[in-house]
Amino acid sequence: MANDVSAATIRPILKSELLAIYQLEKTVFGEHCYPDFFFRQGFDCWPEQFLVALEDDVPLGYILCAQASSSDTMWILSIAVSDLARGKGVGKRLIAQCLSQMPASITCVKLTVDPNNPAYALYQRLGFVDSSFEDDYFGENQARVVMSRILG
Repeated sequence: MANDVSAATIRPILKSELLAIYQLEKTVFGEHCYPDFFFRQGFDCWPEQFLVALEDDVPLGYILCAQASSSDTMWILSIAVSDLARGKGVGKRLIAQCLSQMPASITCVKLTVDPNNPAYALYQRLGFVDSSFEDDYFGENQARVVMSRILG
């Protein structure tokens, strides 16, 4: 599995897949993962922006976005790709799919990333630029770069 993920399906997540996504989240982010109930709330609040990548019904990754208080801005709250699929284009495809179906009112997409995360380079290649940096974004010594991409 996941040797050639180009055939992976990307679609809105189903309620029955939330537990598997939470388990993927725990594997990828460890103690910094979102709690299980967050995914149910994400499913209820932002179903159009909660996408899953699947191969043979096995989740390879997901992306979850949410509208900001500003009507023209969307945040990528989380994106995770399984170890088996990492570096094989799944994250890129999830972001591309998410961006392609943004409401027309959205002109800016933002995200945060640990500056040491290899995904930082992917986001740069996809047109995201550094907007700000905080040493303690998620608490002491939890640095994050805030990145943004202008759409259009």
